[in-house]
Amino acid sequence: MGYSIVTFDEASFRLVPVYRRVWFFKGEKPKGVFFWSNKKLTIFGALMDGRKLFYEFYDALNSLTYKAFLSDFIDSLPKRKRFVFLLDNAGYHKTAPIINYLSKFTRIKVEFFPPYSPELNPTETCWKIIRANVTNSTYYPELDSMQESIESFLDEHFFMLDLSNYLCR
Repeated sequence: MGYSIVTFDEASFRLVPVYRRVWFFKGEKPKGVFFWSNKKLTIFGALMDGRKLFYEFYDALNSLTYKAFLSDFIDSLPKRKRFVFLLDNAGYHKTAPIINYLSKFTRIKVEFFPPYSPELNPTETCWKIIRANVTNSTYYPELDSMQESIESFLDEHFFMLDLSNYLCR
């Protein structure tokens, strides 16, 4: 007992807008800005006890960037607390460099979600909330403006996710 639960996940936010619902005159076809782009933001997130999301943006999803993220996150943790890290089954979460790095910390226990079960990870809900409030139906001319909007939202938003609703399914 006495462990804080931290769930991890990663997401990408594409520059192409996703239009959900729009108001328009009856009988007319809605029009929206559309362009094709493969540009995207990649973000790693760690949700502590379903409340505060620690996040960082990276250019790629791989073992090196994930280890850098973990290092920054672990440095931000209180030194006297114990933690359970719940990771999904992304390939780079289970590589030897990541497992060896995390095994150095006696106050951190590592567990993995069952394969193909994103519904158990509350961090997935954080990405859904960000998409609904920041990126959906919004046109951003460049990645920097999208990143600023996401950061602004996360700096002001405090998640209130009950972990038992996710982990006790």
